[in-house]
Amino acid sequence: MPSPPLKLSPAKVFGKKGIIAGALPDFEHRPEQERMMRAVADAIVHDDVCLVEAGTGVGKTLAYLVPSLQSGTQTVVSTGTRALMDQVFENDVPLLQQTLPFSFTVAVLKGRANYFCPLKFQSEWDRFDLFRGADRKFLQGIRRWARSTDTGDLAELTDVPEGHPLLRRVASTRDSCPGRACHLYSQCPLFQARARALESDLVITNHHLFFANLVMSESGGGPILPADAVLVLDEAHGLENVATEHFGITVGSGSLRDLSRDAEDLAVRGDPAGSRVLKDVAGRLGDRFQGLVNLLVPTDGKVPVGADGLGRDVRESWHTLDVDLEILGEEAAAAAVDMDVESDIRPRCVKAREALAVILADRDPTYVRIAERQGRRGSLSALPVEVSGLLRDRVFLSARPVILVSATLTVEGSTAFARSRLGIPDGASELVVASPYDFAAQVLMYLPGDLPDPNDGAYYEAFAAEALRILDATRGRAFLLFTSHAGLRRAHEIMKGDLSFPALVQGEAPRDELLRRFRATPGACLFGTHTFWEGVDVMGDALSCVIIDRLPFDPPDDPMLEARRDRVDERGGRAFRDYQLPLAVIRLRQGFGRLVRRRSDRGVVAIMDGRIGKKKYGEVFLGSLPAAGRCSDYDELGAWCRRKLGKVKTGRKLQ
Repeated sequence: MPSPPLKLSPAKVFGKKGIIAGALPDFEHRPEQERMMRAVADAIVHDDVCLVEAGTGVGKTLAYLVPSLQSGTQTVVSTGTRALMDQVFENDVPLLQQTLPFSFTVAVLKGRANYFCPLKFQSEWDRFDLFRGADRKFLQGIRRWARSTDTGDLAELTDVPEGHPLLRRVASTRDSCPGRACHLYSQCPLFQARARALESDLVITNHHLFFANLVMSESGGGPILPADAVLVLDEAHGLENVATEHFGITVGSGSLRDLSRDAEDLAVRGDPAGSRVLKDVAGRLGDRFQGLVNLLVPTDGKVPVGADGLGRDVRESWHTLDVDLEILGEEAAAAAVDMDVESDIRPRCVKAREALAVILADRDPTYVRIAERQGRRGSLSALPVEVSGLLRDRVFLSARPVILVSATLTVEGSTAFARSRLGIPDGASELVVASPYDFAAQVLMYLPGDLPDPNDGAYYEAFAAEALRILDATRGRAFLLFTSHAGLRRAHEIMKGDLSFPALVQGEAPRDELLRRFRATPGACLFGTHTFWEGVDVMGDALSCVIIDRLPFDPPDDPMLEARRDRVDERGGRAFRDYQLPLAVIRLRQGFGRLVRRRSDRGVVAIMDGRIGKKKYGEVFLGSLPAAGRCSDYDELGAWCRRKLGKVKTGRKLQ
């Protein structure tokens, strides 16, 4: 992008008579937006790292896009959620393309699993005669769509139900991608999208792809994203978790299931007699792996894995799996030679064996080893206990501007926790701008003080009774946010017979579909866990209440929490004060933030955990939340709802 013909000042862009005001009839002048644009522009000029906490309503996306684009340097915007990616591309970018006095190009780049793979589809189409019924129609629908799509983004595909296994089988995967050696490379949507990204002025992507690009570039795989671009990391409060995943090693049932299926496909194409061993080993690989996981994790959950503590049965199970992976790789390589075809199964088997050896036998103390089981799915991981040093060296000391943005970077007004956990260099600039909304007038925080402790066996009975009363006062229109699936299931089971409003429950449909139904259903009550605590926007009267079951501390037996807690203590800190508490505060701020998304929104945030008012640390939570109205009396809640939300027309009579 050539340098823009002029530099626009914050007032020229976002002032009362600025270019954005001229383009938007309902524009509201926000001095906070001008301050943010100025801070971002200064960081870009000085190749600085800059942290910006911008409360809801500041207009943070436009405030970082304008100075980035007018810098004349390529810009990469990485978000934590798909919802924000869509907002930036579908709402903010078109507005700026229409209003800024210079042009710019834009590309959206998602993770490879979002893209159609012509090679994998060809393999499926070659087996068309084996498909029956609806699956045959779905495959035909994919073929029609593939001939007309410009992007190859599987999100565009409407002929196949979301979550259908066939989508996974035609999606690009790293393990099965031959790259430039593929004879369909020129038709590959993934590599076409990457080529567009490297040439575009603005690239919109997500944290997972950003870190995948970082890891791939360092391992000699070549860049996916422009290396010297201005980097904006939006929703930066989630960076530590994503970085931990990508700097670690994981073997999961999904990847081994894909490996087995590809091996079985190769066996079907070969000589039946010569491929029998290949097919037999592939057929039992998934059960072998799940058996190993089940030995380590007898019931659903997570446990730490210690190399010194592997029992004889675990070692034997691992050895059997390792032998099968070795046989599978050798048999697949031999079959590929016999058929004169390319196969990546052997290197994938080698990679899986090496990863399992690191997870189950390595003693590196900087990693925590975790086995996780959820039903018939499982995974084994080796994850770094800390990523601050990795982030500092590989991201923040990269001699380019890095802007970290979030609505929740502070605890009691301080960015110290975020700086410590993310490895922000000393001297990095920062800006904290509060939301321009009037929370004292728009929100009532309800803190019932007579509920049992959340760890009490009678808690959810009491929670359900109080939640039903709150929903009557707000006429439903609520998110009920839980810190665990078990809590959600328990509360819904108790409440469903007495609930006077339509209930939507996480797991009954994909998240986006649940949100669509919620917006379209008067009085709806949505029961959700972590996926609904952030990255979800419901504006207007559809959402007038957020009920939070308990303060969002990590489970005390979580292996990563234990490892990080030990690391803080070893360095002379206090794990609860310095890690667990600030982490939970930021999560609570995210849940609280679901309610007010614009100046006209009104509603109740009910925090049903009495510890917030009884424990000393409750002051830290309350001191970090917006200055909303506050009460613990139900009659006061009812009066506020009648005054602010209108009279109750349905549900129980207020007592």
